[in-house]
Amino acid sequence: MTKALVRLFIRDADNTRDARVRERYGVLSGAVGIACNVFLFAVKLVIGLLTGAISIAADAFNNLSDGLSCLISIVGFKVAGKAPDAKHPFGYGRTEYIAGLIVAFIIVLVGFEFLKTSFDRIIHPEPVAFSVVLLVILAVSMLVKLWMGAFNSSIGRRIESPVLMAAGQDSRNDVITTSVVVIGMIAGRFTTLPVDGYVGVLVALFIIWAGVGIVRDTVAPLLGEAADPEVARSIEEIVRESDYIVGVHDLIVHNYGAGRSLASLHAEVPSDSDFVAVHEVIDEAEKRVWQRTGVYLVIHMDPIDVNNEHVAALREQVDNVLRSIDEALSMHDFRVVDGERQINLIFDVVVPFTYDEKGKRELMMQIYDRLKEIDVRYNPVVTLDHQM
Repeated sequence: MTKALVRLFIRDADNTRDARVRERYGVLSGAVGIACNVFLFAVKLVIGLLTGAISIAADAFNNLSDGLSCLISIVGFKVAGKAPDAKHPFGYGRTEYIAGLIVAFIIVLVGFEFLKTSFDRIIHPEPVAFSVVLLVILAVSMLVKLWMGAFNSSIGRRIESPVLMAAGQDSRNDVITTSVVVIGMIAGRFTTLPVDGYVGVLVALFIIWAGVGIVRDTVAPLLGEAADPEVARSIEEIVRESDYIVGVHDLIVHNYGAGRSLASLHAEVPSDSDFVAVHEVIDEAEKRVWQRTGVYLVIHMDPIDVNNEHVAALREQVDNVLRSIDEALSMHDFRVVDGERQINLIFDVVVPFTYDEKGKRELMMQIYDRLKEIDVRYNPVVTLDHQM
């Protein structure tokens, strides 16, 4: 079914880097979601009103909020697909995350409203009618939601959309909440306790939990998160394939929406190289990264002395000291300023984010002391930074 819908409604479906193709995927997902959720809302609301089951009514309005979420998702994809302009030279891709955040707030609001209603039902219980027909309809609802979950997740993975992945997870969450509703209906036949109200509370709490999860997923890229490890490793490996480049560091990736990333990186090259040739190699590396990963990369060239045996020996000493302190430490931009009474060892150390300010001060002291133990003339000039 998913493949048939993609073939029918999306031209050039395999070109998922194209903003227009991403927009078509988003609109298709939203339209299918609206159709399915409006149908489920109507069916469950009728059942809830006829039987007086507050948990089913809660589940119905959850479906309605899902339909509204799909509409917001469509608007988000439409805006995200706009071409860059003077005001937003990197495009509108992050609108997709903002749409997801709005959806999350709607879900949380609906959850709190039905939490209140369910508590009221516990305090003022009413009997819930039971029918095999109702169970069949709810079972159909679960099957529809399972398919929607698979549909959204499949498209989300295909275009690398966190919003659609969240929508897929939300559909699977709905299957769980509906299952709880069915359990509540069955239990209501064997007890006078307000099982329906208690089940409604569980459904409401699950809705809130799902909304909070989506908030986390959408706020993270808006605030700025670390580069995906696979993408970072791929970029570094592609750059290292180049002649002249002997090391890379300080990779920073900026996300301007799914499929729209800009990055910068420092590439170490021998200081005695032909820099015209090096410039050409760096241009080629930037192009290869774009072609293979879709990331627009800018490379800064760092000349280093790799053919000086004295400098190489000092670099190895410093590297051994760092690894003896913490295997997670790494070094770059190593330079030496020689003198008779003092040898300045100038370098940057990449430290994990687990180091707090106190830990950093202690680390600096350890580096200083251990290098002084090797040679009292060593004067470490160290800059600490983090892997982005």
